[in-house]
This record gives sequence, structure tokens and C-alpha cells, in this order.
Amino acid sequence: MKVLNKGSNINKLYRSMSRIHGVSALLPLAIVVIFFTLMSENFFNSYNVMNILRQASVYAIMATGMTFVILTGGIDLGQGSVLALSAVVCAMVINATGNMWLAIAAAIAVGITVGLINGIMIAYVKLPAFIMTLGSLYMIRGVTLYITNSTQVNVKGAQAFKFIGQGFLFGIPFPVYIFVIIGLLAIFFLSFTATGRHIFAVGSSEVSARLSGVKVEKTLVTAYVLSSVCVALAGIVYLARLTAAQPTAGEGYELESIAAAVVGGTSLAGGEGGVLGTLIGAVIIAVIRNGLVIIGVGSYFTKIVVGLIIVLAVTLDVVRRRMAASK
Repeated sequence: MKVLNKGSNINKLYRSMSRIHGVSALLPLAIVVIFFTLMSENFFNSYNVMNILRQASVYAIMATGMTFVILTGGIDLGQGSVLALSAVVCAMVINATGNMWLAIAAAIAVGITVGLINGIMIAYVKLPAFIMTLGSLYMIRGVTLYITNSTQVNVKGAQAFKFIGQGFLFGIPFPVYIFVIIGLLAIFFLSFTATGRHIFAVGSSEVSARLSGVKVEKTLVTAYVLSSVCVALAGIVYLARLTAAQPTAGEGYELESIAAAVVGGTSLAGGEGGVLGTLIGAVIIAVIRNGLVIIGVGSYFTKIVVGLIIVLAVTLDVVRRRMAASK
């Protein structure tokens, strides 16, 4: 009887865990970790694990923002450019004033401004999200190159600021705390606030959401603002880690952000997904990148693997949706 009760408890625990969206991403994470651990004895040690988590932090923060947008059925292709502009503005303000809090506020203001412009044009002018954010990608990159004269901006002094990207707290890189806190706040926002539920509703069916009283345009603007603010925070962590802002920083990062969200179970069709899976997805991609380097595989192969993972994840989502629709 004890054995049966124990088995019953395990089944109940499994069913409870399966209801938490994104937990299923732990399985592929475990698989890639086991694979690289068997392939190299240098992979699974405390130093490398911390290094992987630190590498994942910027992508995880960006992907959290991307999740808000994808849940509405949209996309944000300008994230990489926003990261560069936020980092550059942050570095310039620190160098000009020596005040890191003012610099952080300036970077966040950049994110809010870009998010508002994107959101208003998509929600009220009805521009397709793909076109609007693609245009933002080029325009913001151009602005960044202009204000820096295409040169790198180095952070002078500001040791306290550098701790954000380089410091350790209780043996764990400080950026890890940042992406975990941002992730938890995002999970709470989506799960326990009206606006969070509205984001899911808009992604599921904009028409139904509108008929239910959801302010669709306001919800869309909020999603794009949150996306850009998350990117600005990622830009701050990026700058604090490297202590230099390049106008070309972040190129292609939006694709990594999308990959993390998709691998974590967020549907590109909108209305389904969550931040927990996105965070795990970001770690999965960081593990793959790190592991391939450790076992001596060329960096070009990393892009192939990440691309294949995206295609596979989207394919599985499409198949699952078709099967659900046919029932």
C-alpha cells in the first residue's frame, strides 16, 4: 500500500508540474546538459555553470520582453538596436555626470520611448508589427551610429556600476539575480494582473478580446513598452559587463530572444506561452553555445543548431495546434 501511495503522489506531482506552462522545457535542458557533460569533463563544474548563467542573462532579459509581444501575436525585430542605443546612452550619461542612477534612468527612458512609438504605430496606425519593428531596427541603429560617430563608448570609472555586470553575490554572478527577479516580476504580471490576462486574450483572438471589453490598443502598447524596457535593462547589464558600448552591439540578438521564447514553449501564433519557459529556453541556448565551444565545434555550427531548434520548436507547435483543432 505504501508503494502504491508513493506512486500516486508522484503522479499527482507530475500532473501538477505539467500544468505550469514552461516546465516541459526542463526536459530538453536536462538532455543537452547530460550530453555535454558526457562529451567533456570540463563542462559540468561550478565555474562553467556560473559562466553559462551569466552568458544567458542578457538573452533571458531580452526574451522576457519578447514574450510579452509574442503573446499578443506580434514580434519585435528591433530589440538588438534598442540594446545598442540604451547601452550607448547609459555610457554617455555616466561619463558626463558620473551618476549611474541617472544613466540607468536614461537607458530605461530610451526603452520606454521606443516601445511607445512602436506600440502606437502598431496599435493605432495598424502597421504590421513585422514592418514597424523592422523599420525601427534600421532607424535606431542609424541613430546609434550617428550619435557615436560609429565609435565605441568606454565607461570611465563607475566601479559600482560595473558590479551590475561583473560582480558576484554569494558566489553567483549578479546578472543572474537580475534576470531571475525580472522573470519573477514578469510571471507575476502575466498571471495576476488584468493587463497580463488581457495580453493573452489579445493574442488568442483580438476580435473576441475587444468584444469582451479588453482595450486592445492599450494592451498592445503596453506589451511593446515592456519589451523595450526589458531590452534597455539588458543593455545596462551588457554595458556593465563589458564596460564599453559599441554602436553595432546587439546585432542578431533579437533572433536569440525569439529562439529562447519559442524553445520555452511560447507560440508564435500568440495567446499561449509564458516567461518561465522563456527563461529556461534562454539557458538552453546558452548551454548549447557554451557546450559546442568546449567540445571544439566551430561557432558557425552553433548558428545551425540554434536555427534547427527554432524550426523544430515551431513545427511541433504547428502540429500540436492542428491536432487540437481536428479533435
